[in-house]
Amino acid sequence: MHPDVQKLLAVQVDDVLLYDLEDRLASLQPRLAALEKERGKVSAQLDRGRESIAAEEARHRDVMLKVEANRALVERSQRAYESVTSPKEANAAIAQLEQTKRMVDDSERDAAQVQGRINELRHHVADLEGMLAEVETRQAATRTELETEKQAIDAEIVAARAKREASALLVPRAIISKYDRVRLRKRSDSVFPLRGTSCSACDTAIPTQRRSVMASSGALEMCEGCGVLLYAAE
Repeated sequence: MHPDVQKLLAVQVDDVLLYDLEDRLASLQPRLAALEKERGKVSAQLDRGRESIAAEEARHRDVMLKVEANRALVERSQRAYESVTSPKEANAAIAQLEQTKRMVDDSERDAAQVQGRINELRHHVADLEGMLAEVETRQAATRTELETEKQAIDAEIVAARAKREASALLVPRAIISKYDRVRLRKRSDSVFPLRGTSCSACDTAIPTQRRSVMASSGALEMCEGCGVLLYAAE
């Protein structure tokens, strides 16, 4: 076997290891996504609950301003009633006073209803906060385990890439470039030996002249059947 081919095969071993590590890293993502989906569902409900409280509190402030304004009207109506000097004015003042008192009652009732909704929402938010804390506590060990595993794989990938880069430097640039174009497309073993007169990956027959060049020079040829790179083993 030609020395350049031997060196290229060493690079391929490094690449296959990298593919395996990258696949292991990718396999963690669905598990992390499932944890986040569970947590996110409760978290989203909690956010909506808090937003609802904020909206109701703003509404309550507006209603209380209305209550205060109506109370001020009652006071003015009361003073107007106390200052009347004729029965006709008294009747009009009493009607005005009664109307403003009804306005106060209505606005206070609205304020009480809004406050009731706020209280209910606060209880609901408290329940959701408890649920979120329970989910986070239950997930903590699994998240730590996955993060530890991720960090370990990341470290292995860094080491494997460094080894691969060192191995690739030993292979002629033309050969490694040709190999990289194939392996990036296939993401698996990309270099195979001839098996007799055929490609050992797909059994496509290789013309005699091409086999002779491969055997004499150590050249790599692309299989027209499956697109892998072929070399003469002997």
